[in-house]
Amino acid sequence: MLTKILIVEDNMVIQMFLECTIDEIENVAITTANNGEEALAIMEEEVPDLVLLDIGLNGERNGIEIAELINEKYGISIVFITGNSDQTTLERAQKANPEYIINKPIDENQLKKEILRIIFKISNRNIDKGQEYKK
Repeated sequence: MLTKILIVEDNMVIQMFLECTIDEIENVAITTANNGEEALAIMEEEVPDLVLLDIGLNGERNGIEIAELINEKYGISIVFITGNSDQTTLERAQKANPEYIINKPIDENQLKKEILRIIFKISNRNIDKGQEYKK
């Protein structure tokens, strides 16, 4: 099964690092966006299975606000990426119900491990939905 991942990161170096690292995982299709508004526009065309979302995005809305909109409209899995480790930011991020929060600097092996775990979880969720429809 192909897993569609949207990376939303305004730092091009980090975006390329994420893209290259995740691209090493089999059966993954990656799309990127530089800000929240671009991400929402992309999602109007095709909804991904997973969104990697920087909390400190430039633009009209930060990553947490974008995550809240994604949760309302799509209800898909979100992984936050952040360089902000202050308690207030992390508490607000947790309220957006992410699958995981990855702190910068990003550990490549930890990133792959968490993405694989989430893909497995998404796959099982999709299998369960398929079985519900057969009933």
